[in-house]
Amino acid sequence: MKLIRIIFPIGAVKQGLSLSFLTFEQIITEAGYKGLFKILVGLILFWHLYVPVHEFLHVAGCLLGGGEVESLTLKPQYGGSILQNLFPFVIPESEYAGRLTGFKTPNSWAYAMVDFFPYSISLFGIPLIAFCQRKRAAFLLSLGIILAFVPFISIPGDYYEAVSLATTQVAKAIDPGLQEGVLVSDDVFRSIKQLREAGNLDWTVGMLIFFGVVLAAYLAFLTLALQVWISNLFFRPHHGTNARARQAHTKLD
Repeated sequence: MKLIRIIFPIGAVKQGLSLSFLTFEQIITEAGYKGLFKILVGLILFWHLYVPVHEFLHVAGCLLGGGEVESLTLKPQYGGSILQNLFPFVIPESEYAGRLTGFKTPNSWAYAMVDFFPYSISLFGIPLIAFCQRKRAAFLLSLGIILAFVPFISIPGDYYEAVSLATTQVAKAIDPGLQEGVLVSDDVFRSIKQLREAGNLDWTVGMLIFFGVVLAAYLAFLTLALQVWISNLFFRPHHGTNARARQAHTKLD
């Protein structure tokens, strides 16, 4: 039974979502527009700090896996212009917020480390939200929200790319004529477009892409569940949270 809960952590996912929504609701109920303002300002500030940290964790993952980094593009608004003076591989221009565009890894496992390493800090997302619930920390809640839920933003990106390392091997086995690494991409939408233009988008490839997206989504939910399990080690779940939230709504009405 425990193994099933680990493989399909529905309860943990529900707990993480409930904690996040209720913490946001409690802060807004108690602090009003002032609390909402702090959360919005925090989201903007922490996001601009998070993006370069995220990209440099990709770099760290690559180096730890024995790889080499050649180039990382980063928009100036996220510090690209400043960081290029400290790190010669940084290019202060990108069609994305940031992207590790040039790197080499010795094998697929090391490549997967490059994809997943930035999300190691996401494991502290739900624990941070649980802390904010107890301290009513509106500003810090913004960071918790970003850390906890950025894996879902990355389902068609980094998470898909990690899965595509495996699905591309399946595609190559089915059709040896396909280019090496044909499905590997950190942008599933761009990948579909390129495959269509190259005439490689058939039903088999399409199903592998679909499977890759589904598995990437599963891994994002699993990341959320891991956060909840870590949070439960430090913070006992508030079973009375729902009741207090309902009472707050009743008072407001």
